[in-house]
Amino acid sequence: VHRVMQLGFLEKAEELGYEGHILGLDRGNWQELYDCWLQGAREYDIAGAAYWVGDDSAYEFLKELHGMGVKTVVPYFPHNYEESKDFIDVNACYDNDAIEVAAADYLGRKLRSAGGQSGSIGMSVVSLNITHNDLHAFRNHFEEQYPEYTLLDLIGIGAEVDSSRQKLRGYIQANPDMVAGFGPQSGGTSAWAWAKKAADRTDIMVVGYDYTPLNLDVLVDGGVDALVALPIYDSGARSMELIDEMLHGKAFNVSEALWHQKLDAPLIYPGGAGVHDPAYYYDQYARAEERFSQ
Repeated sequence: VHRVMQLGFLEKAEELGYEGHILGLDRGNWQELYDCWLQGAREYDIAGAAYWVGDDSAYEFLKELHGMGVKTVVPYFPHNYEESKDFIDVNACYDNDAIEVAAADYLGRKLRSAGGQSGSIGMSVVSLNITHNDLHAFRNHFEEQYPEYTLLDLIGIGAEVDSSRQKLRGYIQANPDMVAGFGPQSGGTSAWAWAKKAADRTDIMVVGYDYTPLNLDVLVDGGVDALVALPIYDSGARSMELIDEMLHGKAFNVSEALWHQKLDAPLIYPGGAGVHDPAYYYDQYARAEERFSQ
């Protein structure tokens, strides 16, 4: 998956006429990785860089890098504007609420078009203890736009594969009126597909997350109806575009609205066209395999 993000960065760099580099280690601790990044920044005299960092653990490193005059982009993961705008020049991330609304709307419209007049909607998360996993946007949209359906309590399925499968099978069996499910974590996609089959309820419509090769296979095989394409390739490609814009004088940290650049996360489904077509994402993996196996 990270190779696909790197592919987006390198392909966009070539398109824009830049020399792109991937800096990192096959193994080592975080401090060794930061040291590697700084060494590479000096060695290649880089003008801009995109860093895949999800929390504040890399902030001291990013401050040092920014102090060297490097234009810094952090893609994919959202960061706090006031805390990091002085050393992260722009934060390109997806809008989780918008994703949840799109998933709810997709399921609601599909259910209605199939003639469904009632039933319950299941929802799974990896952990019930993570506050941003409450799926409030999904819930609110369903309640407002598709009130004929009942929203079930969230189920926490954990990260262990067999356990998550068994929990979801029990969830489905305990709710025989379930007509759809939403599993916004990568591992939940295959777990939902397995649980539906094990419970003899392959009629349940499901939207899963992440276009990993496994999840794409599950989608094409009919295990789920759609996948949220979290912006992996586009994290790299858009980062390079933003670096180019900054090198041409544009500033993004002058306002929070400008600094938080939004990345699209379209739904993938069989029969979709362009960014909705599974083949579009299989091709990214094929190009990454060809490029990075050399």
